[in-house]
Amino acid sequence: MYDGIRKALGPVQSKTAPLKSTTGEAITDKGQQMVRWVEHYSELYSRENTVSPLALDAIECLPTMVELDAELTTAELSKAIDSLAAGKVPGSDGIPPDLIKHCKTALLPPLHKVLHQCWQEGAVPQDMRDAKIITLYKNKGERRVAFIDVAFIDLTKAFDLVSRDGLFNILRKIGCPTKPQSLIESFLTNMKG
Repeated sequence: MYDGIRKALGPVQSKTAPLKSTTGEAITDKGQQMVRWVEHYSELYSRENTVSPLALDAIECLPTMVELDAELTTAELSKAIDSLAAGKVPGSDGIPPDLIKHCKTALLPPLHKVLHQCWQEGAVPQDMRDAKIITLYKNKGERRVAFIDVAFIDLTKAFDLVSRDGLFNILRKIGCPTKPQSLIESFLTNMKG
């Protein structure tokens, strides 16, 4: 089917959109564009907004939600696999969600074991935190997007607004248990693109 579609559409043309420098000048040289992207993401990932102590003090401390401290069961993991959307792009591992669903019986035990280990250690491996950054050109200007498994995130919006330290403090105040908070902190710490 895909070969027929490719034949009907003809050869794919790779388009490159000009990129703007910090002064607003168009950069068309691929090498200079890469340097500018590195500069942009270095700046983007190094930004840190803060949550004022007054705002934190205004948040009511809630009791710990112990139900969130329970480990993921194989039944919950099975349900999560069943809910994967069909026909989506593979993640960084190259495995399409359809294949994961089809091979669920064989994948469930080792996948549960890996997630159990993450839970016990309160940490997420680096390769699960890293994002592949691609640029999508939408005729209105460039959009910087991170591809984290099968989720697209507009990095400018995501990183302009969230104070990680503030988020961690708020999670504690609203009753997030230690294990889930450790996993969230691990996932968001030293994330690389």
